[in-house]
Formats: sequence, structure tokens, C-alpha cells
Amino acid sequence: MALALLLARLAGAAEPTTAAPPPKSQEEALQRAGVKLVSGPATVPLGQVAELRLPEGHHVVAKESLDRFYELTQNVRSGHELGVVLAPGYMLFFDYDESGYVKDDDQDKLDADKLMQAMTANQEASNDDRKQRGWAEMRLKGWATPPHYDAKTHHLKWAINLTSAQDGFKQVWINESIRLLGRGGVMNVTLASSTENFKGAEAAADKILSEQFEYVTGQKYAEFKTGDKVAAYGLSALVLGGGAVLAAKMGLFAKLGVFLGKAWKVIVFVLIAAGAGLKKVWNKVTGARPDRSPPRS
Repeated sequence: MALALLLARLAGAAEPTTAAPPPKSQEEALQRAGVKLVSGPATVPLGQVAELRLPEGHHVVAKESLDRFYELTQNVRSGHELGVVLAPGYMLFFDYDESGYVKDDDQDKLDADKLMQAMTANQEASNDDRKQRGWAEMRLKGWATPPHYDAKTHHLKWAINLTSAQDGFKQVWINESIRLLGRGGVMNVTLASSTENFKGAEAAADKILSEQFEYVTGQKYAEFKTGDKVAAYGLSALVLGGGAVLAAKMGLFAKLGVFLGKAWKVIVFVLIAAGAGLKKVWNKVTGARPDRSPPRS
């Protein structure tokens, strides 16, 4: 699994102090670092509003271990996190925003250029926060997939290209965001994958979210009734962080700095899934011998 940042953290967290055998997998390394996992097949509740039928070969970080996991992956918790799925080749981060019913009647007004301008203009505010925490700075490199909405599934998706100061902003990684609209709010899902594995990970995640994820009875988007709480924003604002950017509902993209400076790390920097240096880091975690094959010409 191309997750160099996580493995780098685990390399230190799981460093053996005795002659114990090296971990055989990412999951074992996490467990040695103090992260409890639930393994599939299993039905996993996502708060009180939804559930996920976890397939075999997939794992979920136990609720009591979310703090430890987010620390290892250098991510900031908002307090709304419901779980993290470890799948072959990618991860899915789940959190729920009880914002109310989000109307989807503005799906034809998703302006990808304006949205990217707003996000890029405020990335320095997020990097100031990361530097204070001793974390590597990150930069946006445009859309991997512009925002688009599926009216049948009520899923809003987009993907961004990211770079990190860890390698001088050379390698590009992808984070995909999926918003699953429900009756009382929105399930926020972030897909983290290496760039080379992204297409396969995207297809696998789409399959899981369409077939294995479900809002419980009473929380489905189609069960909306007159009198239910309605969110004060639409789809465009969801791309920029939902309730943190209500100004986006009125098209005031130039005035979003005050909001995005705080929300950026949640919107974008959920996880860096890096392919570069993976083998070297994994060798350090597992104790395997380094690859000494000659470089390609």
C-alpha cells in the first residue's frame, strides 16, 4: 500500500526494542503502534446515521484508536470523525456533518475554475498551521477530477493534486473527496491513494460506497419531509467546506479567506498517500534488506 507518510511515522512508532520479528503487514505495524483494528467481513456502524458492510481483507480503525491513528498520519481531528477504512491500495476517511438536508438544485452551477482559485488562494493559511505543528508544507496542483454530482446516488465528487515539501514539491499525489448526501446531513468521505493506483482505488471505492454503504432507515436523502432542517448552502459550498463557507452560496469566493484558513486542513490535507520512497520506508518498518539493484538509466 503506497502510504509512505504513514509508514514513515510507523517506522519510529513501531521500532522494536527487543528482538521481536518485524511486522508482516501495514495492519500489524499499526497494531504494534497502539492502533486497534476491526477486520472484515463485518458490519460497521458509522455513528447513528449509517453503516458500512466491510468486505474481507478490509479493516477499520477502532473508534478508541482514532486519536492515535490521526497522530501517526499527521492529521487534525475535527471531532466529527466516524472511522477510517484500510483497503488494499487505499484508505477511506469518514466523518459526518449534521448540517441538514443539502438541496442539489445548483448542480449546474459548479464552477471548477472559481472553486480552485478560492482553494489555491488560501493554502498558505493552512501551511502556517502545519508549520506550527512541525509538519511538511503542502501545495495544490489543480484538479485531478473537477467537481461533479450524480443525481441518482446523490454523491458529489472531486479530486485534487497535491505536493509536499518532503520531496521539494516534486511528486504529485491525489486526494479524492466524496460527499454522500443524506436526510439530516452529509457523510464526508476522503479517498487517499497513490497517483499510480488512483484509478483502481477510485473504482474500488465507488463500488464500496454504492454497494456496501447505506444510510439507516429514516436518514436517507429520499426520505426528506417538509419541516426537516435544510442546510443554508448548496453543492458548491460543500466543495469548499460546507458550513464554514456560507459566503460561497452567494458567489463571494473572494471573501473566503477567513473561513478557508481554518477549514483547509480538513478539506484538503486529510492524508498524503505517497509512492516515492515507499520501499525504503517499508524496509525500515519491517527490517527487510534494502533494494540494492542498480538505478535505471
